[in-house]
Amino acid sequence: MRRQLLLAAVLSSLTLAGCASWFEGSTQFQPTPLVAIKPLQTIDVKWTLQQAAPAGSFLPVYANGNVVTADAEGRIRSVDALSGRVQSDVSLKQALTAGVAVSDDTVLVGTPDATLLAVNRVSGKVLWQQTLTSIMLEPAQIAGAVAVVRTNDGRLTGFNVADGKQQWSVGNVLPQLTVRNNGSMRAVGREAVMVGQAGGRLDIINPVTGNALWQGSVATPRGATELERITDITSRPVFDNGQVCAVAYQGRVACFDARNGSLQWARDVSSSSGVAVDARNVYVTAEDGSVWAYDRQTGRNVWKNDELKYRSVSGPALIGRFVLVVDGEGYAHLLSNESGSIVGRNKIGTSGPVNQPVSLGSTALVQGRDGRLAMLNLG
Repeated sequence: MRRQLLLAAVLSSLTLAGCASWFEGSTQFQPTPLVAIKPLQTIDVKWTLQQAAPAGSFLPVYANGNVVTADAEGRIRSVDALSGRVQSDVSLKQALTAGVAVSDDTVLVGTPDATLLAVNRVSGKVLWQQTLTSIMLEPAQIAGAVAVVRTNDGRLTGFNVADGKQQWSVGNVLPQLTVRNNGSMRAVGREAVMVGQAGGRLDIINPVTGNALWQGSVATPRGATELERITDITSRPVFDNGQVCAVAYQGRVACFDARNGSLQWARDVSSSSGVAVDARNVYVTAEDGSVWAYDRQTGRNVWKNDELKYRSVSGPALIGRFVLVVDGEGYAHLLSNESGSIVGRNKIGTSGPVNQPVSLGSTALVQGRDGRLAMLNLG
């Protein structure tokens, strides 16, 4: 598996634990202690759902008033987004490595034997299946009638959602060392799929043909060793109002014109956690847990918050007009989008590092590495 699993373990010890120097054997940075705040905005847990601890990449999806989720043990559930009541609960009786993608009542998931399954989320019936060239380590992306799947060998393949017929397949040459990628694709309606690649490249592809609409360089590998030259996009790019933004590990955050791929601006920051945008700013959680805000038009640094450094902080998400991040101890933090100051906090019950929350406007979904799923809303 191209040394990915070994590298993932090494990078986890370096970045999540905050080790100052692997080669010098220095001690880990201690998580920054939380300082008491005067809350200006409350954040509440609306409901929670306990799942099996992930052994792959599983992200919840909001679809037609429901939250659809899967876990490593092969359980697929649909939950009413408002109440948290389980609407359907099926077991595939086999392990999974990635999910979910949703199209109406069809859910796409990947298995350890490199199979893509299309399953009816209510009955659990397998509608079709396709053998892949390697296992899936991130959820598929559905763009109209096509599901785009990336496998561990770097290959992108398009399948017809209705019957599973392969539409196209494109290979990508991977560097010798890559960071394990649990999700750096995002569909934009029916027109495009944004694909973050190893080596800092961002591809915007046509989901019908697999052809690249344009390619952009978020970051360029540099350094004397293979480890130093790792510059992978390992989180999902964002699209908003004609602009595409992405961030790379050991690289930069960069924004492009969505029409032609021309670079608008780029700033040095390393992140594998993700970006979020609102009308004014681009928000990034750096590897050390600091949270940055950059002006969307110019790239000027608007603010930086260092109060959560070394706390295994998630990528940012917008909830209302606030920036939400969750740390490895299960605290959700609300940051002012204007100043970056922490204006709200609540312990939500997740444990371990947290995936980037899924923004749903005035609510947000948070899934911890322990499998616990929580719906948060502003009080």
